[in-house]
Amino acid sequence: MPQSLTQKTVNNFVRGLITEAAELTFPDGASVDELNCELNRDGSRRRRLAVELESSNVLSSFTITDDDLVHTGEWLNVEGVAGQKFLVVQVGNTLHFYNKSEAPYSGQAVGTSIDLSAYEFAGSIGANNAKCQFASIDGALIVASEAIDTIYITWDGSVFTISTIDFKTRDFEWQGDTTTYDEGIASPSTEREYDTANAGWVGDKGSAALTDYETANSKYPALTHPWYAGKDSSGDFDAAEWDKVFAGTSLTGNGHFVLDFFAKDRATASGIAGIATEFEQSRFKSVTAFSGRIFYAGLDSEKNSGTILFSRLIEDKNELGECHQRNDPTAEYLSDLLDTDGGVIRIPEAVGIKLLYTYQTSLFIFAENGVWQINGVDGVFRATEFSISRVSDTGIENPQSFVAAEGVPFWWSRFGIYTLKFDDVSGRATDQNITLPTIQTFWDAIPTADKLKVTALYDDINKRIYWGYPNSNETVESKINNFLILDLQLQAFFPWKVNDQTSSTSSIVGLAFYSGYGADTVTFDVITSVGDDVVTSAGDDVVSAEVSSFATGDPAIVLLIRDGVTNKLTMGGFSGNTFLDWGDTNYTSFAETGYDFIGDLVLKKNAPYLVVYSRLTEEGFTGSEATGYELIRPSSLLVSTAWDFKTTFNASQQCYRFKYPLVPDPSDLSTINYPETIMTTRLKIRGHGRSMRMRYESEQGKDFLLLGWGIIQGRNNRY
Repeated sequence: MPQSLTQKTVNNFVRGLITEAAELTFPDGASVDELNCELNRDGSRRRRLAVELESSNVLSSFTITDDDLVHTGEWLNVEGVAGQKFLVVQVGNTLHFYNKSEAPYSGQAVGTSIDLSAYEFAGSIGANNAKCQFASIDGALIVASEAIDTIYITWDGSVFTISTIDFKTRDFEWQGDTTTYDEGIASPSTEREYDTANAGWVGDKGSAALTDYETANSKYPALTHPWYAGKDSSGDFDAAEWDKVFAGTSLTGNGHFVLDFFAKDRATASGIAGIATEFEQSRFKSVTAFSGRIFYAGLDSEKNSGTILFSRLIEDKNELGECHQRNDPTAEYLSDLLDTDGGVIRIPEAVGIKLLYTYQTSLFIFAENGVWQINGVDGVFRATEFSISRVSDTGIENPQSFVAAEGVPFWWSRFGIYTLKFDDVSGRATDQNITLPTIQTFWDAIPTADKLKVTALYDDINKRIYWGYPNSNETVESKINNFLILDLQLQAFFPWKVNDQTSSTSSIVGLAFYSGYGADTVTFDVITSVGDDVVTSAGDDVVSAEVSSFATGDPAIVLLIRDGVTNKLTMGGFSGNTFLDWGDTNYTSFAETGYDFIGDLVLKKNAPYLVVYSRLTEEGFTGSEATGYELIRPSSLLVSTAWDFKTTFNASQQCYRFKYPLVPDPSDLSTINYPETIMTTRLKIRGHGRSMRMRYESEQGKDFLLLGWGIIQGRNNRY
């Protein structure tokens, strides 16, 4: 009996890598394996561009050693100027700054570097061993790290000013034995004396009331109600009246004293000798701006692991560390907590807070053992009212794996890549593992040590998340060779890999996103209305500095690159159309289709003909009649097949072929005058079996843009 022939069209090979499907259930449009391809939303697939340095790139004045950590952040609205952004680059224990205003980006270094070791504290692990986190507010940059005292930086257009933030909180902790708080104590300990003072028995009236009570009763009062509960009809304190008040068995309010959070010197604050100063030995790892305040978290101590400090509503930068109620909570009058006050939030079950993130009206706390959400009661955070809820039991290991895409958080946990889904009505979040149905096997194969070095970035223009991580056993601390990319529009994962040069290789050490828009200071000479130059009495020229906003050109994922010869920092991108990384290193781009059973699991098939559609990529010629001509951006695309479940493919065939000869025009080498923009190539496919796979692969130094293919499939009617 003759074969039954069918045709199949594939024009949407952009579902990305799938590792969580079996041979018999593999989805159409996905790849079993792939590398170094770019997936386009029009259904086409292209070879990624090569890594190259930006045009007119500039080398930094500093070098990067093999052991230096490299980390980036962003400073928004510098000087309070909308649109003025600085890229912050941490290299070891030093911060460097680049104005994100114009190309070449590597040539926009700003000001002098800042040595973080000057802000280390006793017992610090060293600023060169800890990556900073950054937050911008009121034109200033807040810098937090577990190795330094938290600082803020301002910029006046020429000079950086650095200030250490002094954290102040109310003391709401009882120091003495609270099991006897409802009893008078004849011989109080120093701790009980402090507790009494901290409950408001201080100041002119409070101290006088305490003296009167001791004189009348020969003991310290119970801690059940404040001193002003014992006023008589004249408004004066009366010990007998105070004793008449039954206040139950609850502790009265405390918090009179405002202490340094990291060195609680209660003896000096109260004037009561003998109370040891309480030190917090760790420092904040994470910082973020939320609701007009700054929030701080990430302490490593047993006591404060789940502690979050938040400043009062910022009106002055000196208030960045005011994390307390302004009114004295023990005062007789004006003791209220205000909406604008700072304070302390404790989440006892949170272990190892790594990151704070704000989204819409919520603050999210990412810890090792879960994620929590803080909301204002009516969508506005106030010190007087907020709610805390746990939204995930899956925490974060490496805060640099976190990225916010369209505001939605994504992070790497111990179990996969997670995101949050939000209820449209309540705004409450729930977690979701996005690798479990897609690339869990691929993700699991990444060594744990490499996952702890991953760094993330979101391309807001192309809606893609980039996670970069090193090769296994990499000895250069911040080197990145591998990328896992998630296209949000396609909901597709695909991997890239950057190969090293044979010697003295340059390397990617960081990522930054440039939106294509920025602001920079432009200096104008001041002249009179008649055109005369204006000078000072000392003869100095008078100029005016203004901030100008402008577009810098194409937006880009900018790669921070360590030059292989000088070890200095420069910048580049995935932009090279030579298709050789670093200009001289080949990389392979390929994609393997899933298992095609042609609708039948029993009968054997063959595929007599394959027609491949590719887009013309050639852009002209270089050379001359004397030296010969070469194509600019030539393409080549190889295809091979594997029948049944073989792991090796047949010999490859070229499926990018010109039908017509190319004849250069010496007077205009910028065109190729080819009559078609789509290359159509028909091939004969050898072999047969019950299922077929195909592999598309690049050729060194050449492009390809695969639109799709059609295939004639033959089915044998006999088993």
